[in-house]
Amino acid sequence: MSFIPRTRGVFSLFLLCLICVICAICGLSAQKPQHTGTKLEGFATAVTPTSITVFDKKNQEIEIVTDKDYTSLVGIAAPVTVWYTTQNGVNHLEDIVYPASETFVPVNRVGEGIKRLIILPRPEGVENTSGLISAISQYLTDNAGWFVAPPEMAVEIAGRSKDSTSSLDAIDTQTGNVDMQRYLDAQSSLMVTIAKETRSDAVLEIHILKIKAKVRGGIAEWDDMTDPVASRKSRAFSPFGDKGWVYAATTDMSLWDQTGKLLWKKRRGFAVLGVQTGVGSKYRERPLTDVYADGERMQRWLAETLGSLAPPLKGPATGAPQISPELQKQLDKAKQAGEQQP
Repeated sequence: MSFIPRTRGVFSLFLLCLICVICAICGLSAQKPQHTGTKLEGFATAVTPTSITVFDKKNQEIEIVTDKDYTSLVGIAAPVTVWYTTQNGVNHLEDIVYPASETFVPVNRVGEGIKRLIILPRPEGVENTSGLISAISQYLTDNAGWFVAPPEMAVEIAGRSKDSTSSLDAIDTQTGNVDMQRYLDAQSSLMVTIAKETRSDAVLEIHILKIKAKVRGGIAEWDDMTDPVASRKSRAFSPFGDKGWVYAATTDMSLWDQTGKLLWKKRRGFAVLGVQTGVGSKYRERPLTDVYADGERMQRWLAETLGSLAPPLKGPATGAPQISPELQKQLDKAKQAGEQQP
């Protein structure tokens, strides 16, 4: 008679253990990582229909290809967390988390509230940059219909501003990383001041940087830009050789509204600052005035670089290149200086 209760006790104990095992398995399943890719936290610095670029906590910008258009969902400077996988050197988005309440203007609507713009040029190690600023100003006037105020006003205000806009001042002394939010706050404060004092709807900040561009086969490549450093004949003799580097100018542009909100950002190379002489590794300096003289090249670069902000209304340049009066003055001045040299 005592056999049945003992059997029931053993069965109950077995059932309890089985339930515990099932619960443990379910618990492990629940703790299984949801993402298999690399996790990255940072700020969105560029959003296109096919990619997102993230500035991470290690001060790196990483471009990630997407299979969805996030241009109407993720704003510039928005804090994001992404998971991505890498195949054949290309990063592919697995998942993304971004502020659902973030309100921003999609790039195709950025210019709707802008009638008056001022440019803040920031050349860093590059000479003769006024021609580039003038060309950008003329392009935005012609294609966006904006009134572009003289940049000297913005330069004067930035020069007497107490707010530092250097990324060096936003570096965490303990980790060595840039506090992106602190940097953006300082920039935003200055842009509000410039917009208010110049009565502008927006400020286009343009850093013109001198960097090293990699060269292979007579072609320099950097920041979504390619530019030959050698003639076609020289490149034909060494199509895969001539590895090295050359100094180049690159533009890093940020568009801020009058409240200090970052609306649009673009980084793109402009032109190499040196070209090869003959078939060899010797370089001579290439002034930017030489680049400005090629009107067709300038218009192509402007359309490709600023097209998402202000699509070109005019067709491709034909016949003689059109040069603005200010650019022509610079070219004439450079020519006269060359003629006066012995």
